Amino acid sequence: MKSAILILFLLINIFAYGQKCNYQTAVNTENLKQTGRFKLLIKNNDEKSFKISKELNLCNMRLEKFEFYNEETQTFEAAHMPKKDIDCFTYSSKAINLKPSQTYIYDINIKSDFEVLQSNKFFETFNDRKYRFKLTFSLGSYDRCRGSNTLITDWIYKN
Repeated sequence: MKSAILILFLLINIFAYGQKCNYQTAVNTENLKQTGRFKLLIKNNDEKSFKISKELNLCNMRLEKFEFYNEETQTFEAAHMPKKDIDCFTYSSKAINLKPSQTYIYDINIKSDFEVLQSNKFFETFNDRKYRFKLTFSLGSYDRCRGSNTLITDWIYKN
């Protein structure tokens, strides 16, 4: 009897928590060059609500990849990303509940984040250069998502 209950419990966990989540993202970089800001949209295509961070900044997102465009070779090349110690202990992220079919739009100021992650005046220094980057962030308390709980954007292009 104990074995049957254990097997039943394991099967329930596998089906309840082993699923992929159903959400969609899009990036709008229309004003990125002028303002250093872009919009990240996330839409809940699932049947259940889940919580996401109310805002995204360098404390709850990471610069996953960063590449500069080489005019001579006509290709993007990986850029050095310094490892900086950033103090986010005092940062408290607030969460919102994203209901089924609801879309939430983040307004991300990547200009100020690059100044912390890369160097001061980064955005102005490389304003005329082409580059691209990927960001990653966690969907917070959407625990049943497992591997799909961490979102990595597609390439975001500047210039």
